[in-house]
Amino acid sequence: MSEIDFIVRDLQRRLANMIRRGTIHSVDFESNPPLVKVEYKKDVISGWLPWVAGRVGHAATWEPIKVGEPVLILSESGEMSAGVVLPSFPSIEMSLPDNKATTHVTRYEDGTTVTYDREAHKLTVDVVGSVHLEADDKISVQCKKATVNADQTIKITAGSTITADGSQIKLNGGTGVVTGAHICMVTGKPHGDCSSTVTAGK
Repeated sequence: MSEIDFIVRDLQRRLANMIRRGTIHSVDFESNPPLVKVEYKKDVISGWLPWVAGRVGHAATWEPIKVGEPVLILSESGEMSAGVVLPSFPSIEMSLPDNKATTHVTRYEDGTTVTYDREAHKLTVDVVGSVHLEADDKISVQCKKATVNADQTIKITAGSTITADGSQIKLNGGTGVVTGAHICMVTGKPHGDCSSTVTAGK
Protein backbone atom coordinates (compact mmCIF):
# COMPACT_ATOMS: atom_id res chain seq x y z
CA MET A 1 0.00 0.00 0.00
CA SER A 2 1.38 3.38 -1.01
CA GLU A 3 1.60 6.27 1.40
CA ILE A 4 -1.17 8.08 -0.52
CA ASP A 5 -3.46 5.04 -0.28
CA PHE A 6 -2.81 4.84 3.44
CA ILE A 7 -3.59 8.55 3.92
CA VAL A 8 -6.82 8.28 1.88
CA ARG A 9 -8.02 5.23 3.78
CA ASP A 10 -7.21 6.85 7.12
CA LEU A 11 -9.15 9.96 6.12
CA GLN A 12 -12.10 7.80 5.04
CA ARG A 13 -12.01 5.98 8.38
CA ARG A 14 -11.89 9.24 10.32
CA LEU A 15 -14.77 10.76 8.32
CA ALA A 16 -16.88 7.66 8.90
CA ASN A 17 -16.20 7.84 12.64
CA MET A 18 -17.02 11.53 13.12
CA ILE A 19 -20.74 10.73 13.48
CA ARG A 20 -21.97 7.24 14.31
CA ARG A 21 -25.46 6.05 15.20
CA GLY A 22 -25.77 3.24 17.68
CA THR A 23 -27.39 1.92 20.84
CA ILE A 24 -26.08 1.75 24.39
CA HIS A 25 -24.42 -1.62 24.93
CA SER A 26 -23.32 -1.25 28.57
CA VAL A 27 -22.96 1.39 31.28
CA ASP A 28 -20.32 1.88 34.00
CA PHE A 29 -21.92 4.02 36.72
CA GLU A 30 -18.95 3.51 39.07
CA SER A 31 -16.47 5.49 36.97
CA ASN A 32 -16.14 9.25 37.36
CA PRO A 33 -17.63 10.46 35.13
CA PRO A 34 -19.84 7.46 34.26
CA LEU A 35 -18.98 5.85 30.91
CA VAL A 36 -20.80 3.82 28.26
CA LYS A 37 -20.06 1.44 25.43
CA VAL A 38 -22.00 1.79 22.18
CA GLU A 39 -22.80 -0.85 19.59
CA TYR A 40 -22.56 1.12 16.33
CA LYS A 41 -22.48 -1.83 13.95
CA LYS A 42 -23.77 -5.35 14.45
CA ASP A 43 -21.45 -6.91 17.05
CA VAL A 44 -19.06 -3.92 16.77
CA ILE A 45 -18.76 -2.13 20.10
CA SER A 46 -16.89 1.04 21.02
CA GLY A 47 -14.57 1.44 23.98
CA TRP A 48 -15.67 3.27 27.13
CA LEU A 49 -16.88 6.78 26.26
CA PRO A 50 -18.38 9.69 28.24
CA TRP A 51 -21.92 10.79 27.51
CA VAL A 52 -23.76 14.11 27.74
CA ALA A 53 -25.82 13.52 30.90
CA GLY A 54 -27.13 17.07 31.37
CA ARG A 55 -25.82 20.40 32.58
CA VAL A 56 -22.92 20.82 35.02
CA GLY A 57 -22.80 24.63 35.23
CA HIS A 58 -24.77 26.85 37.63
CA ALA A 59 -27.31 24.02 37.94
CA ALA A 60 -26.27 20.38 37.59
CA THR A 61 -28.70 17.76 36.28
CA TRP A 62 -28.48 13.99 36.17
CA GLU A 63 -30.44 11.48 34.09
CA PRO A 64 -28.99 7.95 33.88
CA ILE A 65 -28.66 6.49 30.41
CA LYS A 66 -30.25 3.13 29.60
CA VAL A 67 -28.98 0.02 27.82
CA GLY A 68 -30.60 -0.10 24.38
CA GLU A 69 -31.10 3.67 24.18
CA PRO A 70 -30.47 5.06 20.66
CA VAL A 71 -27.57 7.53 20.65
CA LEU A 72 -25.02 9.33 18.48
CA ILE A 73 -21.25 9.12 18.86
CA LEU A 74 -19.59 12.42 17.96
CA SER A 75 -15.83 12.55 17.39
CA GLU A 76 -14.23 15.81 16.30
CA SER A 77 -11.02 14.06 15.25
CA GLY A 78 -12.67 10.98 13.79
CA GLU A 79 -10.98 8.77 16.35
CA MET A 80 -13.63 6.66 18.10
CA SER A 81 -11.65 6.63 21.34
CA ALA A 82 -11.99 10.45 21.51
CA GLY A 83 -15.75 10.42 20.96
CA VAL A 84 -18.57 11.59 23.19
CA VAL A 85 -22.04 10.04 23.29
CA LEU A 86 -25.07 12.24 22.70
CA PRO A 87 -28.45 10.79 23.74
CA SER A 88 -30.99 10.25 22.39
CA PHE A 89 -33.52 10.00 19.58
CA PRO A 90 -36.83 8.12 19.52
CA SER A 91 -37.25 4.63 18.14
CA ILE A 92 -40.01 2.05 17.86
CA GLU A 93 -38.83 0.51 21.12
CA MET A 94 -38.43 3.86 22.90
CA SER A 95 -41.12 6.32 21.82
CA LEU A 96 -41.68 9.95 22.83
CA PRO A 97 -44.20 10.60 25.64
CA ASP A 98 -46.09 13.19 23.57
CA ASN A 99 -46.09 14.88 20.17
CA LYS A 100 -47.95 18.15 20.74
CA ALA A 101 -46.39 21.46 19.72
CA THR A 102 -47.44 23.20 22.96
CA THR A 103 -46.34 20.73 25.62
CA HIS A 104 -43.17 19.87 27.52
CA VAL A 105 -43.36 16.36 28.98
CA THR A 106 -41.08 14.26 31.17
CA ARG A 107 -42.18 10.66 31.65
CA TYR A 108 -40.33 8.28 33.96
CA GLU A 109 -40.13 4.50 33.65
CA ASP A 110 -42.66 3.89 36.44
CA GLY A 111 -45.25 6.07 34.66
CA THR A 112 -44.76 9.25 36.70
CA THR A 113 -45.28 12.16 34.27
CA VAL A 114 -44.72 15.91 34.46
CA THR A 115 -46.52 17.89 31.74
CA TYR A 116 -46.68 21.62 31.06
CA ASP A 117 -49.02 22.88 28.35
CA ARG A 118 -47.97 26.46 27.60
CA GLU A 119 -51.06 27.06 25.45
CA ALA A 120 -53.44 26.05 28.24
CA HIS A 121 -51.08 27.47 30.93
CA LYS A 122 -51.47 24.19 32.81
CA LEU A 123 -48.93 22.15 34.77
CA THR A 124 -49.88 18.52 35.43
CA VAL A 125 -47.91 16.20 37.68
CA ASP A 126 -49.03 12.55 37.80
CA VAL A 127 -47.04 10.67 40.44
CA VAL A 128 -46.91 6.91 40.88
CA GLY A 129 -46.16 6.73 44.59
CA SER A 130 -45.62 9.52 47.11
CA VAL A 131 -44.64 13.19 46.91
CA HIS A 132 -42.11 14.65 49.38
CA LEU A 133 -41.50 18.40 49.47
CA GLU A 134 -38.88 19.66 51.94
CA ALA A 135 -37.55 23.15 52.57
CA ASP A 136 -35.07 24.67 55.04
CA ASP A 137 -37.17 27.82 55.29
CA LYS A 138 -40.69 28.84 54.24
CA ILE A 139 -43.03 27.08 51.81
CA SER A 140 -45.49 29.58 50.36
CA VAL A 141 -48.38 28.64 48.05
CA GLN A 142 -50.23 31.48 46.35
CA CYS A 143 -52.60 30.87 43.45
CA LYS A 144 -55.97 31.96 42.08
CA LYS A 145 -57.18 28.41 41.51
CA ALA A 146 -55.58 25.14 42.60
CA THR A 147 -56.54 21.48 42.59
CA VAL A 148 -54.42 18.68 44.07
CA ASN A 149 -55.55 15.07 43.58
CA ALA A 150 -53.54 12.18 44.98
CA ASP A 151 -54.25 8.48 45.47
CA GLN A 152 -51.03 8.11 47.45
CA THR A 153 -49.34 10.14 50.18
CA ILE A 154 -48.32 13.80 49.84
CA LYS A 155 -45.81 14.84 52.50
CA ILE A 156 -44.67 18.43 52.97
CA THR A 157 -41.91 19.16 55.51
CA ALA A 158 -40.49 22.59 56.28
CA GLY A 159 -37.85 23.74 58.73
CA SER A 160 -39.86 26.90 59.31
CA THR A 161 -43.31 28.12 58.24
CA ILE A 162 -45.71 26.65 55.65
CA THR A 163 -47.98 29.37 54.24
CA ALA A 164 -51.03 28.82 52.01
CA ASP A 165 -53.09 31.85 50.98
CA GLY A 166 -56.30 31.76 48.99
CA SER A 167 -59.83 33.14 48.86
CA GLN A 168 -60.98 29.72 50.11
CA ILE A 169 -58.95 26.81 51.54
CA LYS A 170 -60.78 23.48 51.72
CA LEU A 171 -59.51 20.35 53.45
CA ASN A 172 -61.26 17.00 52.87
CA GLY A 173 -64.41 18.83 51.76
CA GLY A 174 -65.29 19.53 55.41
CA THR A 175 -67.06 22.44 57.06
CA GLY A 176 -65.55 25.69 58.29
CA VAL A 177 -62.65 25.68 60.79
CA VAL A 178 -63.24 27.36 64.15
CA THR A 179 -60.36 29.72 65.04
CA GLY A 180 -59.47 32.00 67.93
CA ALA A 181 -61.19 34.83 66.06
CA HIS A 182 -64.58 33.15 66.27
CA ILE A 183 -67.01 34.17 69.03
CA CYS A 184 -68.44 31.39 71.17
CA MET A 185 -72.21 31.34 70.81
CA VAL A 186 -72.53 30.32 74.49
CA THR A 187 -70.06 32.63 76.27
CA GLY A 188 -70.00 35.45 73.72
CA LYS A 189 -66.22 35.53 73.95
CA PRO A 190 -63.51 34.44 71.45
CA HIS A 191 -62.66 30.75 71.55
CA GLY A 192 -59.69 30.31 73.86
CA ASP A 193 -58.53 26.73 73.17
CA CYS A 194 -56.72 27.33 69.89
CA SER A 195 -53.65 25.70 68.29
CA SER A 196 -50.40 27.57 68.72
CA THR A 197 -48.81 25.89 65.67
CA VAL A 198 -51.66 25.89 63.13
CA THR A 199 -53.50 29.13 62.37
CA ALA A 200 -56.35 29.93 59.99
CA GLY A 201 -58.24 33.05 58.96
CA LYS A 202 -61.88 33.46 59.98
